[in-house]
Amino acid sequence: MPYLEHVARRPYNHGLNACWDLKPGERVLLRVDNWHSELTIQACQKILEKYGVKYEIQKIDRGPVPQWRGEDEVDYYLFRTKELAEWMDWWEEEEKKQQYDKILMGYGGPVLAERYIKIQRMPFITPEILASPAHAMPIEVINAIDRWTWDRIRTARRVRITDPEGTDISYTNHDEYWDERREFYHPDLVKATWRGNEHFGKTYLPGHITGRPWMFHPTKEDACGVIAGTTNHIAPCDWTQLVVENSRITSINAGGAFGDKLRDVMERTRDLQYPTFPGKGIMHWWEASIGTNPHIHRPRKDFPSGFVNCLYERVRSGVIHMGFGTIISSVAEREAARQGLLVGHWHLHLYFPTYTVERSGDNENVIENGRLLALDDPDIRRLCAKYGDVDLWLDESWNPAVPGINMAGDYWEHYAQDPLHWVKTELEVCRNYHPMFMRMVEADDKYCHGEGARWWKGGCCNHSGVIASALEGNCCGDDAAQTDAQAGHGCCSGNG
Repeated sequence: MPYLEHVARRPYNHGLNACWDLKPGERVLLRVDNWHSELTIQACQKILEKYGVKYEIQKIDRGPVPQWRGEDEVDYYLFRTKELAEWMDWWEEEEKKQQYDKILMGYGGPVLAERYIKIQRMPFITPEILASPAHAMPIEVINAIDRWTWDRIRTARRVRITDPEGTDISYTNHDEYWDERREFYHPDLVKATWRGNEHFGKTYLPGHITGRPWMFHPTKEDACGVIAGTTNHIAPCDWTQLVVENSRITSINAGGAFGDKLRDVMERTRDLQYPTFPGKGIMHWWEASIGTNPHIHRPRKDFPSGFVNCLYERVRSGVIHMGFGTIISSVAEREAARQGLLVGHWHLHLYFPTYTVERSGDNENVIENGRLLALDDPDIRRLCAKYGDVDLWLDESWNPAVPGINMAGDYWEHYAQDPLHWVKTELEVCRNYHPMFMRMVEADDKYCHGEGARWWKGGCCNHSGVIASALEGNCCGDDAAQTDAQAGHGCCSGNG
């Protein structure tokens, strides 16, 4: 409940941070499904009742909770694209009826902005995801981090993105992408890509900063290089490399079953012309979105299954997810679907990227080795000081432990041959033997010892001493957490 108190009071915006801004008497629809934990649904019901809203809970049956592998993203996002388009249509109908003031649902994708009905996110799939400092993070600070990041990207002339898993790609941030003041994307491109939802498409999405324009210029796309990684939105996958020429993916190398499915889609669409695309085929790179919340943590319990997957973690500060295919829920994508073209988009995540901007020869890193440098900016740190321990708020709660990159071991031998097996093992050790895990990965565990943190027989309830105190020692975020902690297994994360 302490976490939902923050969510309930945060001023509304349409971004990926949960900002419900609950008001007495307003009409709220909470839409969930059988992949949500009943405990989180009950907690949300209690907060809606406390704030005096007139609420309705609508529960959808999605069928059995699937167990994911990385290659499942290809088929899932062919389905997901259709589902999001149906959501957009449904929201349009609800807008006409005006029987709700707010609809709380989903935790990704575009929403209708600047409408009578406000759409906001419901990212609380499990108790572990809900009971996190990410949802108590001062929204004023998150918004400042967003703005800091956006201001550097929109004023850049060139951008280069690298990552130790193999990404190295650059593009020109042409004037033609922007309006005269470089404040918003160019209205002609916005209209072509996001017609009917221009307020959404003309700028960044809070919590999800567009590290390259989420639209195509018809003649000036010049992004070239390679994108490589071992994780998509669904689960870890075999190491995959995309070769990019002028924003078009010309070859997909390795990738195991994930790569095979992507190559099949690329071949099936090779000669098709998509609306607004600068050339033929569906495999064009259009997304390099940046997360900004330092306390997002990859969920451990039941990973990866249902919504307990890699979609949530993409909004942790400094993580970049690279997207390619049709531009999700844009009018251009919906036009392609109406033409009978295959539509969908797919991802590779970068966890240790360096994002460099060039402005008239003046280079600046926005992200350095996975650290979003807004977290070290003096103005943001002064702002954050209003809310207590600055280092606690602006130090990441989680980094993936990857052999050969940020811990001992060989990247190819111990990790990249089977990333899913490694990650599932890592998360089980992290969840059940946390103090041992922290020593194994040589993680900074300073907040395990902070004032207000609660210890249980050698295990530490971390994330935030403040939050641990608020929850009377139970800062672990799943239904077995208190039992696990008291049994001496340890819980919660720290900077692992």
